[in-house]
Amino acid sequence: MEPKKGTFYLGETVDPATHDRTGEPIQLKADQLTTHGVIVGMTGSGKTGLGVVLLEEALLAGIPALILDPKGDMGNLLLGFPDLSAAEFEPWISGSEAAVEGVSRTALAEDKAGLWQRGLASWGLDGGRIQRLNEAADFTIYTPGSEAGVPL
Repeated sequence: MEPKKGTFYLGETVDPATHDRTGEPIQLKADQLTTHGVIVGMTGSGKTGLGVVLLEEALLAGIPALILDPKGDMGNLLLGFPDLSAAEFEPWISGSEAAVEGVSRTALAEDKAGLWQRGLASWGLDGGRIQRLNEAADFTIYTPGSEAGVPL
């Protein structure tokens, strides 16, 4: 699903009775956004997911973002694998996770890649959108007191 120019694609409406997607896209006009915002909700309510989607859409629209993320979830924006291949996923698969599943890291990477391919396809998305996001912005993670990113 490619949003109309000047809009952010946020997903689809959901039927409140069945909890099934209706196929009707939810698009937010970029000019309706303010310069600051906050997302509030209970644990597990989707705050991080909404934040990631809004940031991805802003970056795709060429809107710069400085993200302060004390919890560390937004670093996942850098885990964009446009080919959606097992080889791209495998370096990020832990041996212990594979052991719990009773499979090799390679097999688990193949499972994850397939899961992502099917999940994105169900929304009408593919690796091309991930590639455009990767090309739309320069990503840097600054890590105060750590060597994990660019130390401050």
